[in-house]
Amino acid sequence: MIGIKLLRHFRKYTPRVHLTVRLFSPTHHQPHLRVKTFKCQHISIRQRSALPSTQKKMNIIKSLNDKREYRVINLENGLTAVLISDPSGAEECHAASQEDESEEESDEEDEEMSGSEEDEEMEEEAVERDEDDKKKKSGERKSAAALCIGNGSFCDPDDIPGFAHFLEHMVFMGSEKYPAENELDDYLGKHGGYSNAWTDCERTLFYFEVQKKNFQKSLDMFANFFISPLLREDCVDREVQAVDSEFQMSVPDDDDRVNQIISLRAKKGHPMDKFLCGNLKTLKTLPEERGVNIYANLRGFYEKMYSAQYMTLAVESKDSLDTLEQYVRESFSSLPNNGQPKPSFHHLKDPFKTAEFGRFYTVSSVENIHSLDIVWYLPPLSQQYRCKPLEYLSTLITHEGKGSILSYLKNRTLALGLSGGSSYNGLDNNSTCSGFTINITLTDQGLQRIQEVLMVIFQYIRLLQTVGPQKRIFDELKIIEENKFRWKEMGESIDYVEEMSENMQMFPVEHYITGRHLLYDWNEKLIEDCTMNLKPDEACIILRTKAFDNDCIYDKEEKWFGTKYHVQDIDPEWIKQWKDPPDNKGLFLPEDNKYIASDFSISSETATQHPEVILEDDGCKVWFKKDCKFDVPKGCIYLRLTSHVIFDTIQNAVLCDLFINLLLQNLTETVYPAVIAGYEYSIEGFPTGVLITLSGFNHKLLLFLEALLNHIEQFSCTSELFDAVKIQLKKAYYNEMIKPYELAKMLEMSVLEANYNPVPDRYQNLSSVTQSMLDTFMLQLRQNLYIDSFIYGNFHKEEVKSMGDLLKNKLQSAVPAKHLKPKRCYREIDKRSIYCCVEGVNKDDNNSCVIAYYQSVPGSIYHSVLNELLAYRMKEPCFDFLRTKHQLGYSVGANSRLNNGILGLQVSVESQADKFSLSTIDDHINNFLQDFQQILTDMTVDEFNGLVKSVITNKLIDEVTLEDEGNRLWREISREYYLFDRRDREISVLEKITHQELLDWYKQYVNKEQKKLCLQVEGKKGKDMCINNEIEKSSDDCLIFQSIEDPARTYITNIEEYKQTLTILPYHIIDS
Repeated sequence: MIGIKLLRHFRKYTPRVHLTVRLFSPTHHQPHLRVKTFKCQHISIRQRSALPSTQKKMNIIKSLNDKREYRVINLENGLTAVLISDPSGAEECHAASQEDESEEESDEEDEEMSGSEEDEEMEEEAVERDEDDKKKKSGERKSAAALCIGNGSFCDPDDIPGFAHFLEHMVFMGSEKYPAENELDDYLGKHGGYSNAWTDCERTLFYFEVQKKNFQKSLDMFANFFISPLLREDCVDREVQAVDSEFQMSVPDDDDRVNQIISLRAKKGHPMDKFLCGNLKTLKTLPEERGVNIYANLRGFYEKMYSAQYMTLAVESKDSLDTLEQYVRESFSSLPNNGQPKPSFHHLKDPFKTAEFGRFYTVSSVENIHSLDIVWYLPPLSQQYRCKPLEYLSTLITHEGKGSILSYLKNRTLALGLSGGSSYNGLDNNSTCSGFTINITLTDQGLQRIQEVLMVIFQYIRLLQTVGPQKRIFDELKIIEENKFRWKEMGESIDYVEEMSENMQMFPVEHYITGRHLLYDWNEKLIEDCTMNLKPDEACIILRTKAFDNDCIYDKEEKWFGTKYHVQDIDPEWIKQWKDPPDNKGLFLPEDNKYIASDFSISSETATQHPEVILEDDGCKVWFKKDCKFDVPKGCIYLRLTSHVIFDTIQNAVLCDLFINLLLQNLTETVYPAVIAGYEYSIEGFPTGVLITLSGFNHKLLLFLEALLNHIEQFSCTSELFDAVKIQLKKAYYNEMIKPYELAKMLEMSVLEANYNPVPDRYQNLSSVTQSMLDTFMLQLRQNLYIDSFIYGNFHKEEVKSMGDLLKNKLQSAVPAKHLKPKRCYREIDKRSIYCCVEGVNKDDNNSCVIAYYQSVPGSIYHSVLNELLAYRMKEPCFDFLRTKHQLGYSVGANSRLNNGILGLQVSVESQADKFSLSTIDDHINNFLQDFQQILTDMTVDEFNGLVKSVITNKLIDEVTLEDEGNRLWREISREYYLFDRRDREISVLEKITHQELLDWYKQYVNKEQKKLCLQVEGKKGKDMCINNEIEKSSDDCLIFQSIEDPARTYITNIEEYKQTLTILPYHIIDS
């Protein structure tokens, strides 16, 4: 629920590759230039206050595509708030809201009043759209709020590391006005919402979403966390455990481990030279040894940290601006103001001007990777957001097209991936410094030739220093970001207010929306200065690898994460060569980007109500729907390739993974300019095939598709690349298996999925595959390939037909037999409790995972909404029982399941083996399910009706982007359901469901007919931990299975043998 936000995030876009495994380390994140614009509008914002002297007009820049209304207000206590009203469909929504509220008020005294709706007239009208647009009705949309506090972990007392993070946890534990523990979360859970929070270096942020009719009360409960938190002493130990569990889950994360090593290289006394997350040792053990009572310090720390003048609030709802202002003033005006200036760290410059920083660190990694980081810390640049010099540099340094660092290294089989840049997270962007990182995924050859790799990096940096800043590149980026912003869609309310409230801490009012994204001013001198600051002798170089784990080179251990490492001075001769490197003709700046869209016209072609089949012929079926909802010049293409060839043998499953990863490597140089221009693509493997998705401006989307299809049609690879990717794929398999939750899901799929080849088996068989086997596999695949595609967006029917022909011609070399088209099928498990328990693959990781899966029946609409209703009501009690009350772990959850038409229920817990045994966790899950049966039984008629209404309201919430709508329609097509009005049908069924029907449905999950499959991954146990019973162990290559003598539990020790005893259920279509 809550968390520490201290990871260094590289915002470079990496295609979403979900092949079950990823080739690269998790340093690949979001694009370094995110959604931004072409043409903006200045909206006059009336800043209102109870004091007339503070009223003035201010301008906030928003996209022409943004129909929301904005208002900025300052409260007398110093809090600044942005009110965001989405007026579309407000009248209909308000009428429904009033009706629901009147019903609730009759049953619940403290239910909120809605407040009157007013039609606010914007002082500067947006560009008018078609008359059709004016007639459109918008569906439901959740309301959301976020509060950002301009203080964070830098304020931690020196003797209590992690105290700010701990305070973030404690304020959730009730307030004077709403004293019940978890009262807000329980209320949100009943009304389609949730809350979350994070702590960063200089900011702490809390946020929530909920259905509109419940927004006022939720907002008041939320506000009281900060007005009068109880900070209950009886919650201290539990929340210390929660912080510790959160820390324990991050211990195996290589990014966190390296970040901590870097942080401890800062000047002593600087806030970056701290352990910012906190754990049991810093929050309990050490304070108690020193006689420090952290609870006695808590109230004073809260009063210092959480003061109104440090806070920025963003709220979004379909309520009018006047109504939102009323809500905010009523709930937040009582926030205390301590009258103190905000803690400042601006004077603490150059934190990493230390001898220890500019050295070479070899770190023993948890994952099997060879990852090279080059890190610099520059003067703080947050005030230079108008010209974004580090965005400019990261675009060039992390480019993957011709002439780039990665292209050069990849052509020599020295590296397979590169990311980097800077971010808005605290470690990269604070008041004392700005970080800039280059991260390279090395091959085995690259590890052996690391000096050569580093030379190439510094040659490219010298190239940038020599040619100087290029205005054409800056202008190109500026146009790209303006295009994206001009056509930016609304997105989720909760994401929007989270970013907005943080932006309010960083940018002036007019740039609350655009400051993070748009490039405004060309500043050649500033870019030049930043480029010159990337000096070889001021860089920290970190190599993460397991290659030297057996060589006894690690002579140091970081004290919080236990990371083993070796540090040495960088060879002075290397630095001398890097300062004056020879020219490299293989490195050059990127060409003009041909993928930048320039035609944003909206097709006037009539749209059909639902997707229609455009092409159906010889194993190729293409669906199309023109967008008539969002009116943006964008499109999405979904392409599913299925074949029995992929799962016929374990070797073929491995060859399919190799094909996908080699394809991605081949694609990079060609399509990376499209990625820079705002297009996205993903290539995912699944048990029976490959899914490819593309999205972006429709103007150049066909060009993007053709480039991708050409690479598939002409697929080939060098022997050097094949060998390098094969090695990297084996590492990727391992890196997935060492994650307890991922391993538990693999075990589940191994038992249940009929055509699934498990990752552990692929890991064992990868070494045997050859390049000639891949060539044969590709021939067989093209001869037995079924194509299903859906094209959605701003397209004409004729161009979609051309795309369909293109797909068929490029991908199929023969007509596949219809009867051989594969279906994904599930196995039916026994009516008893079956357990599959293995030791964690990473023997040094104490994190465990338990997933309890309860299988139900092949679904119908009636059964699926019953299951959904059940899981909806279960989420918050599950969290309260398993995490809050019993502190089993940081991550717990309950979910409704639908797999290949088969319904089910899942409860999961991620814990630590030195705190709880697997059997204890399982017992608590069983106890929770029994307790929940009583919760269901005790529901009043009004509570049940409210539950049904909340689920119905959730179903009335519209998709907020064209891609979201495309995903919804694609799910119907890919599952072969074709019920495009499914939500209307589900609502119709929900309106008739009774309380007794829900109770009867739940009984299957707790009675003697229960079909339970429990997947367990056990972490490393502490010295004093032992399992209650004798354990038998059996090894299945890289997995060690456990079996406990227990008559109530049947253990699987050989998955292959066990699943042969199960019946395969036919693929089930939920269409009625």
